[in-house]
Amino acid sequence: MQKALFISDITDQIAPIAPDCPNAVIYDLFRDTPDLMVVAVADADGTVLGLIERHTFNLRMAAEFGRALFSRKPVTAMMDADPLRVDVNTPLRDFTRATLAERPSELMRGFIATRDGKYAGVGTSLSVLKAISADLQNAFDLQQIMTDDLLRLSAEAQRSQVFLNTVINNIPAMVLVKNADDQRIRLINRAGEKLFNVKACDVVGKTSQDLFPPDVTTRILASDRKALESLDAVIMEDETFTDDQQRKRVLQLKKTVLRSDNGEADSIITLGMDLTEQKEAEARIAQLAHYDPLTGLANRALFANDLEKSLSRAQRSGRSFALMCLDLDRFKAVNDSYGHMMGDQLLIQVAERLRGCVRKGDLIARMGGDEFAVIQDITRTDDAQHLAGRIVEAMKAPFKVGDMRFQIGISIGIVIAPQDGLDPHNLLSRADLAMYRVKAEGRNGWCFFRPEMDEQLQRRLEMEQDLKRALADNQFQLYFQPLLNLDTHEITSFEALLRWHHPVRGMVSPAEFIPVAEESGLIGPLGEWVLKTACNAAANWPQPWRIAVNISPLQFRHKSLPVLVKKALKASGLPASRLELEITESVLLENEKQNLSILTQIREQGVRIAMDDFGTGYSSLSYLRAFPFDKIKIDQSFVRDLPHDRDALSIIRAITDMAQSLGVRITAEGVETAAQMEALKDLGCHEAQGYLIGRPAPGIDAYCPVAKTVAA
Repeated sequence: MQKALFISDITDQIAPIAPDCPNAVIYDLFRDTPDLMVVAVADADGTVLGLIERHTFNLRMAAEFGRALFSRKPVTAMMDADPLRVDVNTPLRDFTRATLAERPSELMRGFIATRDGKYAGVGTSLSVLKAISADLQNAFDLQQIMTDDLLRLSAEAQRSQVFLNTVINNIPAMVLVKNADDQRIRLINRAGEKLFNVKACDVVGKTSQDLFPPDVTTRILASDRKALESLDAVIMEDETFTDDQQRKRVLQLKKTVLRSDNGEADSIITLGMDLTEQKEAEARIAQLAHYDPLTGLANRALFANDLEKSLSRAQRSGRSFALMCLDLDRFKAVNDSYGHMMGDQLLIQVAERLRGCVRKGDLIARMGGDEFAVIQDITRTDDAQHLAGRIVEAMKAPFKVGDMRFQIGISIGIVIAPQDGLDPHNLLSRADLAMYRVKAEGRNGWCFFRPEMDEQLQRRLEMEQDLKRALADNQFQLYFQPLLNLDTHEITSFEALLRWHHPVRGMVSPAEFIPVAEESGLIGPLGEWVLKTACNAAANWPQPWRIAVNISPLQFRHKSLPVLVKKALKASGLPASRLELEITESVLLENEKQNLSILTQIREQGVRIAMDDFGTGYSSLSYLRAFPFDKIKIDQSFVRDLPHDRDALSIIRAITDMAQSLGVRITAEGVETAAQMEALKDLGCHEAQGYLIGRPAPGIDAYCPVAKTVAA
């Protein structure tokens, strides 16, 4: 008699996956183990938690953003929490009958075998199919031997055939069965009919030569021979074909040969998984993983990989390459003033111009924001110089976005590898140093890295550390310089000037340490200290003189300046009318809308606002219209040539006439001679500041006699 089959006979003893296993590990497991169709999820005690099926899992992971969303999550986020469970001692026939009657859709999926309620293995629709097919074949053999049971066995075979057809037609993958000898098609399921847009009645009995072009037929016959020569299921290479709608489809084929008891091949079963959508999704994921979605340029990850490869080639061959760090000039002002959508359109145009400058084989990457990088193979240093020059020239032409035209520039720092280093981090840092040198020297140009830049960076880092200690150790001090009313000859206010007494270097110039404080982010706490200290000092003065405090453009970025001003006034008890904040026009140039709003909030507290260094920028006049300043300070470069320079006289006269019409007071800086002060008074200036009136000093008492002497 035929031995009855049990679930244990078709169970694969595959170790389950722990519930805390990341999805990325399962993804790699399916990729590296082609015949692995299902994996169970069970805890340490063997309690079944769920089931992971290859096809469903890969589709979800390969879907747009699937890898990004699920890779680091535990496998429980992707598993089927209610899989079909069956005891290993269940007869296979009972299992298939019960399942077909109660839950026929479950046979399209995998199932979990259990023993005493604990995990014992997994099974698949294919393993059931093979077992049923073997069972059916044995039934046919017994039919010949046991003629007395012909009717019973015939009925059993018919029931098995009905069941088998039901299972096959409900499998979502293509199932194609061919004779092993003449390779004529015996069966194709509904998924196969849909995939090839055919009907089973039209293809059964035909061969591959009857249905496919010669080149496809050749590949099919070769894979059939490979399957017939193998004792196991064979995963073939992905097969690409064109469907009836001329779309490229990708199939992964798995072939299994059914053999008789004597080992002779009877049938070839081909299981075909349509991977088209999965492949397309994987291609999209690869694109997102290596390219910037806005500009289509390489992203930081691809750039880092290419840089490593370029360094390896340079070490092997001795050939050089150039690494360039590029940063747009004045892009932030466009982005802040006109919005990110306008900024994005501008970046797209920048990327196009960059592509037009480089040669095929050079890599352009967007590193983030308005920062870009280029890797260029060179034969001599001049190659990098010429490319940088082309890029600078390409960026000079105005950009047109909608109805707007923008004029921006670009700053480029260049390193040559391997001469300037073989470490990716050092190369990028040195290219950045060279780029910032361009920024410091006026922007819109290029510069090669030089070794002394490293020394400058080291000095800057040392100063940054010293500044942090100086704040903690109270090494800073305020000096005060008076301003004189030219009509009354009385002191009206003092400007607070920051001084640093370094314990080793002595007095450090603000021109040296203020830029470092701004670049390192220390200008925030330092500026807050200056504001509080100046207000406290002025609140204790014997007369109600005003105190003027310089504000860095960077102090506007965090929008907290109005709150800091309010706190400083409240803590010191200084009336708001006695505080004057001096800003440069770069405050408005950086982010006009936001910073105008901040200035308005401060002005509403009663604090006076002055524009410092007036006349040195190209947009000063437009800012006088944008914001009602209380005072403008004429830069000392115009005062220096008084009273003999006619151009200086004309410029100052024009400024004072304009200020009078706007109701704005005028202060002249850098007054060093009595003749300069007399000329300024004749031109209509209201106040003067300079060494003639008084030098900066740590106290104010010494200036009162000086002011009286000057007035006399």
